[in-house]
Amino acid sequence: MQSLLWSCANAHPEIEAILHDYPDVQLRMIFTAADDDEDMKAFPVRHLMAIAEKNNPVLLRNALDDWYNAKVKDYGQFASRYPMNGELAKQGQKLKAMKKWCGEVKITGTPTVFVNGYELPSQYRISDLKNLLNN
Repeated sequence: MQSLLWSCANAHPEIEAILHDYPDVQLRMIFTAADDDEDMKAFPVRHLMAIAEKNNPVLLRNALDDWYNAKVKDYGQFASRYPMNGELAKQGQKLKAMKKWCGEVKITGTPTVFVNGYELPSQYRISDLKNLLNN
């Protein structure tokens, strides 16, 4: 499975390049984190979801860049840069719904890429999408 071969941090610049070069492409990010404080992925995921709720694309893009481009993922430092006032607690149900959906469609890790509802085959990389989009 592609998601086991490389990380979201590696995929992030490739996704950003596609979004920059092809403004009509839309992206939906789905996370596999559980709504459980023992799942270390839950903290940044809740935070990114809360930032997304602000409907500020520039803020969200900056936050995604700050998280995924950081050499060391320090949630405390990230959180201090993007302060929230109770918005994190409101993300639990959405996080549970995403985790449930991932289980139903057997997504065990990210990044897993879907194009028009079909999973990108493992022999392709995100950067290969440019070839499809040019046709």
